[in-house]
Amino acid sequence: MHVGIIGAGISGLYTGLLLRREGHTVTIFEAADRVGGRIYTHRFTPQARSEDIYFEAGAMRIPRSSLHSKVFDLIRYLNTHGSAENRIELIPYVLDHDNNRSFFQGQKGMLQDPRWAAKASLPAAYRNKTPQQLLGGVVIPWLTLLRQNFDDGFEKLLQFDEYSFRNYLRSVVGWPHEVIEFVELFCSQTNQYDLSFTEIIMQNLDFDTKDWTTVRDGMSRMTQCAASLVGFESIRLNSRVDRIAYMEDGRVELSAQGLHQTHTDVFDAVVVATPPAAIHSIVDRPRWSFMKEQAIRGAHYEPLYKIGLHFRTRFWERTDKSPLLRWMSDAAKWSGLPQAERIKICLHDLSKYYADDPEIDVYELYIEAFDIMWTAESCGGDAMFLPGQFSRFFEVARKREGQIFFAGEHLSKHHTWIAGAIDSACRTTAELLGRPVHEGSSTETGQLGAVPVPALGREYLTADERRRGGKTDISSRRFKACVIPKHLNVQYVEVF
Repeated sequence: MHVGIIGAGISGLYTGLLLRREGHTVTIFEAADRVGGRIYTHRFTPQARSEDIYFEAGAMRIPRSSLHSKVFDLIRYLNTHGSAENRIELIPYVLDHDNNRSFFQGQKGMLQDPRWAAKASLPAAYRNKTPQQLLGGVVIPWLTLLRQNFDDGFEKLLQFDEYSFRNYLRSVVGWPHEVIEFVELFCSQTNQYDLSFTEIIMQNLDFDTKDWTTVRDGMSRMTQCAASLVGFESIRLNSRVDRIAYMEDGRVELSAQGLHQTHTDVFDAVVVATPPAAIHSIVDRPRWSFMKEQAIRGAHYEPLYKIGLHFRTRFWERTDKSPLLRWMSDAAKWSGLPQAERIKICLHDLSKYYADDPEIDVYELYIEAFDIMWTAESCGGDAMFLPGQFSRFFEVARKREGQIFFAGEHLSKHHTWIAGAIDSACRTTAELLGRPVHEGSSTETGQLGAVPVPALGREYLTADERRRGGKTDISSRRFKACVIPKHLNVQYVEVF
């Protein structure tokens, strides 16, 4: 079977690897001049006698959680089958630290300081608690339900899917407005609590992890290695698909506009592995059901902006740490500003934060910057559903249409995460190949179970272990070949 894949992000590349492993041929179309989608490592200009300087303009971290075990399985697979120069090494990522500080109303203080509530003039009943403690009192019971039985817990979440998280806190929990604003400011982003209750609980589930990791020399090493295994000859960069059509025999015809010519190919099946915004921009394509089209048109992607600032010294290590990342309303406010103005504001805010340290002059230390407004890119920002969108869009959005299939993190229950893109790719590939699609714990949460298309890297587990649903918590696997050691380097093939 020859399958066309639209999009060379992680879901498209992963789908390509799964299909090639099963003996099929793939051709991947990518509108950009690189692979990776929202996995994007930007490299700054190297300075004299300095190491390579880079920052993650896209995905930047992986939770060391069983919910994300398929990501570690993928890394094991890439290291097993990829070349030595593409080897992926994991290093710790520090998400939280005892030294983390907040800058609130012109004052510095420890992030988890119970005195912030009094500073914000909250009602007496909410004082002497940190913002994290206040939020935890609401979300921890839900996280406990999801951990006990993910499928049952998620069904209970959907009972409140029509609520925004803000409305839930106000109407169900009974918090005053000022308490909601205070907790949102310290624990989230401006206006993010207007997203669905389901979305915010799922994000808290994914973030409720102590240990985190990232890739040495950049996250893009993952997608570069995956692309090399798919075969660069099978990936057409700078090829924007502008036409999709059904053939009379059930196959699908794709046309893509390249740099110098238009390519037209016919495929046995097509996988659309792009965000809805990119599908919506393909004007010459089939029209599907009303709710399918509404899901493509209306699925919410939050504004996302990232800027990396390159300085002469790592001055932030003396006290705390930097890059800058903005979501939601904070990001949207920057979208109309020229880059020079965005950099100017960042430097101003940093200089204000470090004003009490006469040895730090951020303007003198500044070298260069790189920023990206993901909303302006074809792959958009992050999928973050509005109230009710899980209930009305989720199933119809991922439903196949003839021999056209759909994949992407927005079609998983773990929005914004690499693991979500992989979950979706596994499900879509199983459906395309006519295998039974097992929902819930087997494909959505990383449990082993009877997975119809084994995730990449799980080929090394015995069939009996997969059938019995062995533990997938990465710190407690039974087989040496499936252990990610505490020093975070992934084992080579010789341990199998």
